[in-house]
Amino acid sequence: MKSIKSAGDRFFAVMAYIIVILSIMSTTVMWNYLKGAFIPIGTYRYLLLAISLLLVLVTNSYNFKDLSFITLIICYLLVFIFFSQINPFKYFSNLCMPLTASLLIVFVYYQHGKGNLLLASYANIVLIVAGVSLFFYFFGSILGLRIGAIDTNYYWADNPHFTTSYCYLYFHQPLQDQIYLGHHVIRNTGIFTEAPGYTLFLLNGLIIELFVKKSKTFWRIGLILVTLLTTLSATAILLGALAVLLSFLQYLQAQGKLNLKIVIPVFLLLLVLGVIVIRIRKSGGSSYSVRVDDLRIGLTLWSQNPVFGVGFGNEGALIKMFAFHRANNGLSMGLTTLMATGGLYLALYFLVPFFTTLFAPSRRYLLPISILLLLEIIISNISTNPVYLMAMALLWYAVLNDIREQGAFAGTNYYTSLYF
Repeated sequence: MKSIKSAGDRFFAVMAYIIVILSIMSTTVMWNYLKGAFIPIGTYRYLLLAISLLLVLVTNSYNFKDLSFITLIICYLLVFIFFSQINPFKYFSNLCMPLTASLLIVFVYYQHGKGNLLLASYANIVLIVAGVSLFFYFFGSILGLRIGAIDTNYYWADNPHFTTSYCYLYFHQPLQDQIYLGHHVIRNTGIFTEAPGYTLFLLNGLIIELFVKKSKTFWRIGLILVTLLTTLSATAILLGALAVLLSFLQYLQAQGKLNLKIVIPVFLLLLVLGVIVIRIRKSGGSSYSVRVDDLRIGLTLWSQNPVFGVGFGNEGALIKMFAFHRANNGLSMGLTTLMATGGLYLALYFLVPFFTTLFAPSRRYLLPISILLLLEIIISNISTNPVYLMAMALLWYAVLNDIREQGAFAGTNYYTSLYF
């Protein structure tokens, strides 16, 4: 990344780190759930909205086309209130507020050609968290060295659970450990309450390293991949492998060496890996059964209320249909859960960028990113996750500008703004 010289550059750089940190803190990081935690998660979302409005005012960002698009999206979201039975406060605070903040932040940064700072900040934080978690995972969780270890409790689904904190920079949760093929294994959850949350945090960093950075740094990619493997998550293994595969195929296409003799064996290998991972997961616990059950429930309720769903935030309707008892009422399949509670109306915000990418002039660059983000929301309940909403805002901006300016994503101006 280019050196930051002017006061304006320093302002955008500092704000980028603040925005990324607040977005991450708005997710399932352990600090929010520890005994004695005193800052509600919603506070970070209010701060993000305040920062987004402040950025628009301070930087004099008044581009009519982009602001009109954001206004249209906000109106689209508000219309949903009149056609669906929802909790208005929950709908506003959990979806409308972080989604609006994400769109405004991305709009301001790209209006001033500073989008690279947002992406670089996130990628750097991922590298730091991954490196720290690997250190404590191997020396603490695996080798048993209690470096700054403190035994404490955290509250998940209103139930207390035991965890060991290592300097409050890494947490080992016995609840997340699993049995694979008859062997007890320890999972790396980093600073998150669950391995899936840590997985998605790392995957977004991997997407930036593989598909957004102009030149790849292999030690950064390697560090993220190794950390993904230590989460022992099927999502991590499959999406990580798919990301590397898509990056490899993108490279071959750029070199003019891509052909079916390469593509077919590689995808067959990925398919075999997927089958193996799923079979291992089926033998390792209830996660597989939960996902299948959530998929069934989501599609069933959506078929009954296809346009507006049963009401945003009405997870109770889904919980009533659980096929078996669970340790908590968490839902895993994001897209079907969103379609069940918000119908096709809300789901379109997440689906339109993917289908639009298929027709974008620079789809060779955008499609891998779009595919991976779509898969993330399909297999994880993250439709209100501020980090994911920020990623969706970035995708919306990239696709619309690429179509409007005929290949702006791969063009000189946009390339230097988005890539770093």
